Amino acid sequence: MAWIGAGLGLLLVSFALIQIDDVVRGQGIVDPGQKIYIDSPLKRVVEKVFCYPGTHIAANQPVAQLYDGDLRTAVASADKEVQRAQANLEAARAYLSLLEERPTPEELRIAESKVEQAEINLTARKQDLKRAKHLYLGERLWSREDIERARTNHELAQAGLKLAVETYNLVRRGASPAELRQAEAEVRQTEAALDKSRHSLDAAREELDLATLRSPVDGVVARLDLQPGMLAEQGQIVMIIAGNARVPVIDAWVSETSAWKIRLGNRVEILSNLFTDPEAFMAFGEISKFYGYAVHEGGSRSFELRVGIKDTPLPLKYGSTADLYIIVGRRSILKILLGIENRSAIQDSQSHDYLAQPRSGSKGSPRGQGSTEVASPSPSDSGKTTVDSAATSNSIGALNARP
Repeated sequence: MAWIGAGLGLLLVSFALIQIDDVVRGQGIVDPGQKIYIDSPLKRVVEKVFCYPGTHIAANQPVAQLYDGDLRTAVASADKEVQRAQANLEAARAYLSLLEERPTPEELRIAESKVEQAEINLTARKQDLKRAKHLYLGERLWSREDIERARTNHELAQAGLKLAVETYNLVRRGASPAELRQAEAEVRQTEAALDKSRHSLDAAREELDLATLRSPVDGVVARLDLQPGMLAEQGQIVMIIAGNARVPVIDAWVSETSAWKIRLGNRVEILSNLFTDPEAFMAFGEISKFYGYAVHEGGSRSFELRVGIKDTPLPLKYGSTADLYIIVGRRSILKILLGIENRSAIQDSQSHDYLAQPRSGSKGSPRGQGSTEVASPSPSDSGKTTVDSAATSNSIGALNARP
């Protein structure tokens, strides 16, 4: 019996002295490090989709097309209006230039010719009147009606000469200030109309361009929400693109029981469920974000955190799940068996504010619409110290939650 007691004592001392990794278990989903949400800027029917999940795309590449038949008609109509306004402006400017150039040599010559013609006509009418008077008063060969007609023609010739002279004076003077001001006002008016029509054309083209949804970055289509023929509300997500600018991350959840021990920068062992032997393809990362507000999901409360992937033997697929072992320190085997925490860990928790990181989503929206149960670790993982044994239910639809 003494030997048995001594053995048990030695075993307890060994358990008290030997320290192993203190681990908090979590579960998560591989998520793009850079998520680009392609929203519909207009309320329109999705006419075409050019890219589907898994398609590699380049920056500025069209990914979807909204119905734009009426928008194209509006652009064509606005373009015709611009052409009409340009023609009106050219005509107004030409008329103003003509007024500014007056009198032109041609107009002066024409006016002078009309004056000369009127003088010649007046001279001829004078001779006719003189002859009529001689024939009527002297020889009595013309009637009174003939002399009255000759006198009327003479008066008309005098009036025509006065009109030709006044016209010549007006032509020689050029355009009046009032005419110039009116022509300048017409030019300004047509310029304003042209600017307005151009703005209308630009607006119509911008709206037409909005109907073509493009990717702002190089990446891969991660999810497609709307198919051709479906109505897209304004601001509704059409698809999500995983940008190539950042490496993937894991959005994970841990039970509230041991979340207080987690710190930014804690080392994480990642066992992806993509592989039949996860430990053979173990990846490593570290805690990059910790959202300090617990949410109720899957029947229990959990805290959300983000793990930055640092090293992985094979790339992890988006949407795949993984079991996480977060190394929060070291603790003796005896304390782990008895559930006793290190005093240093408690003091460290009091001196660190890990709740300072704001939670994603302004209104505490759910992490996703679809859900899945993440499988518990296999018995082969029993060599690890597990503080949190409760399986955390989380959502495969985590892509639905905006970062």
